[in-house]
Amino acid sequence: MRALIYRAPWHIEIADRPVPAPTRPTECLVRVETCGICGTDIGIITGDYGASRPPVVLGHEAAGEVVQTGAAVRTIRVGDRVAINPTFFCGSCRLCRTGRTNHCALKEGTEAGVSSDGALAEYFRTHERFLHRLPPHVSYEEAALTEPLSCVLTGAGRLTLRPSAVALVLGLGPIGVLYALVLALRGVRGIAIEPAAARRMRAEPLLRAEGWTVRENVHEVRRELNGVGIDVLVDAGGCFDNSFMPLLAPGAQVLLVALRTHRQTIDLGSLADRSISLVGSIDTLGTFDDALSLLASARIPAKDLISHLVPLPDLPGALQLLGCDIRDRSYMPRAAALKVVAKPGVA
Repeated sequence: MRALIYRAPWHIEIADRPVPAPTRPTECLVRVETCGICGTDIGIITGDYGASRPPVVLGHEAAGEVVQTGAAVRTIRVGDRVAINPTFFCGSCRLCRTGRTNHCALKEGTEAGVSSDGALAEYFRTHERFLHRLPPHVSYEEAALTEPLSCVLTGAGRLTLRPSAVALVLGLGPIGVLYALVLALRGVRGIAIEPAAARRMRAEPLLRAEGWTVRENVHEVRRELNGVGIDVLVDAGGCFDNSFMPLLAPGAQVLLVALRTHRQTIDLGSLADRSISLVGSIDTLGTFDDALSLLASARIPAKDLISHLVPLPDLPGALQLLGCDIRDRSYMPRAAALKVVAKPGVA
């Protein structure tokens, strides 16, 4: 089968790999129909996210059709259309047993597309408990957004949200757009910052319909706030720094979700004195079915978030749409694309 393999920073290739056969009675084999490209994939390729174990097949935002099941599989059948939860957890370690399955003790070495082979390939093997049947009217393209939306729901669940809150989202890649949409579903409105003109143009109609404003930089935001403090700040782009602190209202919550090395100096005494919370969030934690339900109900406009569909063989070149130039070994975050989804089965 064809697969996108990461070997070292800036070294990826489309290569043949054996089709993974189920080796345990609870495993299934899925023919991958779609797999979204995530900021984590870009971080691995550029060397900014060092959790990978090369050589490894990238990709973790996937959907497809089940083509083989193990002898003990009971809830999934051959032919089922499924979304794939890539966040493996054992269910028995201390972290799993205390409600932190996204930090399972076995995470290192089992994280699909990071430390174990992912889904930017024609086939993907996983346990039946990580497969979620798709409603008939949800396309494979839409289903590729189940995992990122689930991560957003997990992060939003870590916040105390009030409809009166004023929110600020930094970065309007797919995750930033999804955060604004999810906050809107919970009655929270605000402003989003995106310096890339192409992304602003794609995101602005979606967010305006939900009562959000899109701006190019923090200076525009500062003028628009006119002294009103931010209650909830979501950093989806890895750009939060000390300059945003004066914009925060007392009791504000800052949610950090960008997986990028980003060191800042912040006065911890000020955080205490102003009751400001810094919260991190990663992966999905019991929200996969909720995400699929939102996509099925069209309350999250998945089709409108997908800007490009590309065959797997074209993906290395198509990464330039996301600002990642493999040939020049350069990354410019002002991307032209919003969401790129690969189709592994298309030549």
